[in-house]
Amino acid sequence: MNDLRVIGDRETVLAFALGGVPGQVAESAQAARDSLQALLDEAAAEDLAAPRPRLVLITRGVAAGVRDLIDRLVLAAPGPLILEIPGFAERRPSSVRDEGGPAEP
Repeated sequence: MNDLRVIGDRETVLAFALGGVPGQVAESAQAARDSLQALLDEAAAEDLAAPRPRLVLITRGVAAGVRDLIDRLVLAAPGPLILEIPGFAERRPSSVRDEGGPAEP
């Protein structure tokens, strides 16, 4: 099993695939839930004696639909490290000011 996986929208998964990172497209909350569960099942079946750290990148939009599962995984000691990233289709702030930061003089 690869130590790094990405779950998200089609464009984000494609971008990571071009860099050699495997992933799964999740266009619904159920698809995201199924992808995370399959990842956990694969990791458990691979090596129960010495689980190694895993990193799962998941787009914010997809993560919002499975927040309960992500919260449980984050609190599980042997679980993977989950990092939420912005997806290509998600709005990105163009400056600190857009994020609610200090206004420019």
